[in-house]
Amino acid sequence: MLPLLFLLFGCDAVCQVNTILPSEADAFYQNAMQNLKPAVRILIEKNAGKLTGQKVNKDSLMRELQKDPLLRTASAGDLKAITVLILVQASKNADNNLKELVLQKRNDGNKNDAEKEKDKQYASLLLENKSEIAQKVALIMMQNSLSPEMTLDKFK
Repeated sequence: MLPLLFLLFGCDAVCQVNTILPSEADAFYQNAMQNLKPAVRILIEKNAGKLTGQKVNKDSLMRELQKDPLLRTASAGDLKAITVLILVQASKNADNNLKELVLQKRNDGNKNDAEKEKDKQYASLLLENKSEIAQKVALIMMQNSLSPEMTLDKFK
């Protein structure tokens, strides 16, 4: 997939991806998401969707999570774990958006130069955000000893 993006958008966009999500984050995501209550999964997906094309501020995200009635009994560790899940989902959303851009590339004959440039800028933003998300996830997981085996028992 990365070679396609390179050919599609050139080095300016692709060269910005310098950090990938830790494999532990993906394993944690897979393990946690399959066991969480549907309402918590929806909350994670909704918040991840809000991050599409946005700069991610994990502190403001955690403050918003603290206000959510569904998470009122959550500990600080639970909130950090849910923050990681939201960030991983946001990264997955960015992957899907990038795939859509690649597929749309086939129809670029119908686009003018301004639309093509807008697509390049959007791809660049998505790639930059993916890199920032990966850095934030790695830092949260390292600082908080989150592991793939960790469970969020009160949200099952």
